[in-house]
Amino acid sequence: MYKTGIALAFGSWLLLIAAGSSSAATTETREPLGQAQESVDKNLQKNPDNKGLQNAAGRLQVNQERIEKKRGGQKSKRRTKKVVAVKKPPKQSDKASEREPAQQERTERMERIERPGNPGRPNR
Repeated sequence: MYKTGIALAFGSWLLLIAAGSSSAATTETREPLGQAQESVDKNLQKNPDNKGLQNAAGRLQVNQERIEKKRGGQKSKRRTKKVVAVKKPPKQSDKASEREPAQQERTERMERIERPGNPGRPNR
């Protein structure tokens, strides 16, 4: 029993450490496509004549600019979207209808039709 408690405590401690370290690298602190750009640049230094790597570097640059433009637009939308909601006054309604909800009309429910059972399976 004592060993089980220690194992559970150690396991929960490891889980907390893992959760804390995974939330440390948020999207605000790291550059998107950064690892891909580094890898393509390193490979371009080794093989500068490779057309595929040149194409990949160009696409990464375009994607990076697109992401930065998108994030800039999202941040500006968040800043301008901070509008205070105005409460509407409660509408005046007929007090008789509020007091007597039982007199309001209700829709009728259809009765369930009995279906004959499957003759091949009498137990159901």
